[in-house]
Amino acid sequence: MYNRPEQKQEVKGLIRGHQRFFFILFLPFLLIEIVSSIVNSQSRFNDIFSTDKAIQVNNIDVLINSASTIVFSILSSIFLLGAIYTVFNVLRGQDDFQNPLRKSLTFIDDQRLFWGTTWTWILRSILLSLWSLLFIPGFLFMILLPNALGLSLSIAEFIAVTVWVVIKSLAYTQALWVYRDARLANQPVSAYTAIMTSQDMMKGYKVDYLVLQLSFIGWMILVAITSGIVGIYVFPYYYITQVKFYEFVKEQFKQKQTVLDVE
Repeated sequence: MYNRPEQKQEVKGLIRGHQRFFFILFLPFLLIEIVSSIVNSQSRFNDIFSTDKAIQVNNIDVLINSASTIVFSILSSIFLLGAIYTVFNVLRGQDDFQNPLRKSLTFIDDQRLFWGTTWTWILRSILLSLWSLLFIPGFLFMILLPNALGLSLSIAEFIAVTVWVVIKSLAYTQALWVYRDARLANQPVSAYTAIMTSQDMMKGYKVDYLVLQLSFIGWMILVAITSGIVGIYVFPYYYITQVKFYEFVKEQFKQKQTVLDVE
């Protein structure tokens, strides 16, 4: 049984014992998030106070901001995954608590792992987008039945699909880590297999994972209010907890598979 409070206490203890390492490890990701937040805030500020004469300039600014957002997203993802993959290594005793800044870039050292992880993330997004197509019947109900019945059917369909998409999102959450483990164990799997394995691993643990995410809402609000400054503590705390959760469900999945093999 997953014990969320106990696991979070373990993570806090781990961070207290290696504060410098984890803070520096996540520092590049944090700095990029802060810069991105400042740039986006400045863009919104300019949009609010823009005049008709500045429309053409604003259009150029929109393109620049869109491009910068993409660049920031790519860079933050590289540093974040490098940090998370390093957390996996140190928790498993496969690495030490030295050179955190260098280790935050380890994600791009293995090109096959880099592109495989990227494709797994893209495929996961595509699958979730396809599930979102189930919203279409709800819109059809509103168009074809412009009355109380159509509205009721639409609302019911939207609620049902929203719940289903959330369930699938939770089911696919461990796919990147499944792909990484398989790759590094010299037993590579396809992105689709990693996603389906994640779905199997999360059976019975989706509610636990959802509650775990909700338990960090207050922290994430605090990060947003401080423009990311508090993230120097929150990000290591949050992402190490995610790694610990994966380790738990992975172990439970292994035990389940062992029982099935014996039977």
